[in-house]
Amino acid sequence: MAGKLRFMDFLDEEQRRAITTKSSLIALKFRDCSINLIDSPGRMDFCSEVSTATRMSDGALVLVDAVEGVHIQIHAVLHQAWIEKLTPCPVLNKLDRLISELELTRMEAYTRLLRIVHEVNGIMSGYKSEKYLSDVDSRLASQFGEVGDENLEFVEDDEEDTFQPKKGNVVFVCALDGWRFRSLCT
Repeated sequence: MAGKLRFMDFLDEEQRRAITTKSSLIALKFRDCSINLIDSPGRMDFCSEVSTATRMSDGALVLVDAVEGVHIQIHAVLHQAWIEKLTPCPVLNKLDRLISELELTRMEAYTRLLRIVHEVNGIMSGYKSEKYLSDVDSRLASQFGEVGDENLEFVEDDEEDTFQPKKGNVVFVCALDGWRFRSLCT
């Protein structure tokens, strides 16, 4: 029933339209761990649902449509995760459509997925830069204008991308067919 049973979409409209309009929660048991999974809608009309879900979460799986790519809602979800200090994990979904609908070659599909990961990293880099500049402004303000190189701590620049498939922190899936993998590298 993977990809067909819409267990978390319990409203008639959600079932009919195959979309999520209300956040829903399910408790899962995995070995010795209990996982409370919150499925929240991904469209801009439902920002309050995403905001509420992130406040109750320890991490976030951020679904990105591999065909449509990064849209404004992905920015909003990543920003909300950043604000709530969650560890997000991009999940690139609908990989089957790259082949069946768009008829991309392996290299074209790889390039598209790589571009999406780079876009998500760019968004996260913007949040890191914003925080860095805010921290520097705070330090400068606390020095009452008496700023010299000796008063500022060295801040190491993190050149490494946040999300890298070789780190295993990007997931590639086809929810409809029920398969996934975490790394393109061995």
